Amino acid sequence: MMSADLPNISVILAVNRDDGFLQEAIESVLNQTHRNFELIIVANCCTDELWTYLNSFSDSRIKLHRTSIGQLPFNLNLAIEEAQGKYVARMDADDVCEPKRLACQFAFMEAHPEVDVLGTEYVHIDEKGQSIGKPSALNHSHEDIIRRLPYESCMPHPTVMFKRASVLAASGYAYGLYAEDWDLWLRLARRQSRFANLPQPLLRYRIHGAQSTSHSALRRNIANVIGLLTRELILTGRPAFAAGIFTYLSGTLLRATVAQLRARHA
Repeated sequence: MMSADLPNISVILAVNRDDGFLQEAIESVLNQTHRNFELIIVANCCTDELWTYLNSFSDSRIKLHRTSIGQLPFNLNLAIEEAQGKYVARMDADDVCEPKRLACQFAFMEAHPEVDVLGTEYVHIDEKGQSIGKPSALNHSHEDIIRRLPYESCMPHPTVMFKRASVLAASGYAYGLYAEDWDLWLRLARRQSRFANLPQPLLRYRIHGAQSTSHSALRRNIANVIGLLTRELILTGRPAFAAGIFTYLSGTLLRATVAQLRARHA
């Protein structure tokens, strides 16, 4: 049993630069209606200026760490290791939490102890915070999520809350520079962990220019995803992973081609 003095949720955020949205992201966590949490920020390969800025926050719930390793899985694992909460909630440096995000997820996790990982619906916003595109349309039940996992990472990473103990038992994040979340969900699925997504949009996921992907990064990302899906095909023997490889590769190349054509005609 956890001490009453400890937070029941640890929000973890890894950051190496501020694209102009960091303050809003941090404040959206600090302004949650659920108050019993800590915010662990791991600044990796950051400038002294950013580190000084992070230290300017006076809220005692913020716990800062600094590393020189610019690898997201490493820094997330460090945050999980330092976390005191029963539950860990992910957050990114350019997104915005809805005020009741932690309260809604905490209530669901407490009411459904069989669930290990809980995501939520989300809405896309632009650099100015305006809603763009269509809202997300996720699978909500464990069974539907498991059926969909060979085709996409259907647990949106910045929305998730998970049991710290479950992720530690799976050895935490363990995969490369891309798709570290998808890899973790696949490994947890093999351990018979349970998943769910809430139907409420509890996060605003920001799309902005600094997220643009180079050709070399695109090739790296494709290689990482094909690698992990091939691994799962071999380990589980599920034909869905073979279909997932084809679906991911064809879909990613199609989107990249469309983006190039639009850029040329812009």
